[in-house]
Amino acid sequence: MEVIKKLTRSRKFWLTVFALVQTLVFASIPNFNSDVWKAIDGLVMVLITMIAVEDSAATLSGKQ
Repeated sequence: MEVIKKLTRSRKFWLTVFALVQTLVFASIPNFNSDVWKAIDGLVMVLITMIAVEDSAATLSGKQ
């Protein structure tokens, strides 16, 4: 139960869910430019990476 509680509070988890949902929705729309949803996915992945770096820095500095 603790794992689920941590997941629901994780910014990285919710950004990943958002990326998955928007990819599925946009991929299912006929004639939707795939470059748009691929660009959004790329930006979300960069954001997730930066949050992971921030979390790692906080953990290493003992602030968490």
